[in-house]
Formats: sequence, structure tokens, C-alpha cells
Amino acid sequence: MEWTEFYRERDYDRIAYLAGEEMPDLLERFFERTRVPETMLSVGCGPAVTEFAVAERHPETSVHGVDVSEDLMRDNRDLAADANVENLTFAVDTLPDLDTDGEYDLVYCVATLFFVKDVDRALESLWDRVAPGGHLVVSYPSSGTRRGALEMDEQSQAFFSLVVGEENLRTRADVESVLGVKTADFWAAVDAPDEPFVTFAPTVVVQKEQ
Repeated sequence: MEWTEFYRERDYDRIAYLAGEEMPDLLERFFERTRVPETMLSVGCGPAVTEFAVAERHPETSVHGVDVSEDLMRDNRDLAADANVENLTFAVDTLPDLDTDGEYDLVYCVATLFFVKDVDRALESLWDRVAPGGHLVVSYPSSGTRRGALEMDEQSQAFFSLVVGEENLRTRADVESVLGVKTADFWAAVDAPDEPFVTFAPTVVVQKEQ
């Protein structure tokens, strides 16, 4: 099943699929240790739990979320309108080649590249949208992701076919080679708890030079 079908045909949970309720607070900790971005692009935002939290906590920050499903983006837009969250917008877009224009202080792409075949091209597309002095926070599919996927039930595992088939696995060194810069471990930077999601979704942060 594709993600577009998933969101169209199922009653999905409005949760952060990675780190659950902790993810908004972990990102908030990142802001405390760097700066609150004026603009944020979230790629593969899903039900946008983290994005809603950022927009509500920081009304001065313009948050734009994109995902592959028009049904989901419509649900997110309706929820933002109902909650009167005016600094949060949504649109359909997909990796590896984003149509979204502009540069952002934070480009955030967590637990999304697992489902992208051309990870390198996707990384380049994400990096191109980071403003000078801004940050990219991105998870990448790794051997740890594959181990976790192999422990899932058959239905869940089907979404991770690229990972299970070892078609898009990368290392941190691979990510650095594509971006041309050194990265830092995002989970370490925010003192994330020693939970399975840290191994399942290795995530790096990198700042673009001014």
C-alpha cells in the first residue's frame, strides 16, 4: 500500500511517528540550543504533530509542511483553520525532487527518507532549500532501520520494502559525502533518551555556512 492510499483509506493516528510525544519537546530543545527559526520547512510531515507544536509555541515562526497525500494535507489545513493557527501551511510535495521554492532557516525531514529510493538526490534537494546560516535535520535509512523493519508485522514491513531490500541504506559518512559537510548527531545534540528510535532512525543536523 502506498502512503496516499494509507491516508485515504484508513483512520490514521494523529501522532508523531518517530519518538511519539517526545519529538516536539526534543525539537524545542534544539531551538533552545541554537535559535528559533523564522521559517521552517517540514518534508514528509505526516499528521504534523510536531509542526503544529512548533507553530503554536512560536507564532512568529512560519511553518510549511509538505507530504505526498492530498487527503492528509487537506485534513491538516482544516485542523489548522479550526485551531486558528495562521502561521502553519500545507501543500502536496514529494522527494526526491521537491517543487517547493525558497530557502528556510530549518529544513526538517525526519523518518521520511526510509521511503525514498534515490536518497542522495533527496538529500541534495533538501540541502538546496536550507538558507545560509540555517539548519538541516534529517534522518537516513541505515542498517539499524532495516533491523527494526524486519521486526515489524508483515503489513507494516511492506512500507519499508526499500529498506528491507537494502536498496536505499546509507551511513552517516554517505550523507556527509553527498552534502559535502560534516554532520552532528541530532539525538546527541538534544540529549535524546536511549530509546529504540535513536537506532532505528539515525538523524543528523548540519548548519549551512552564512
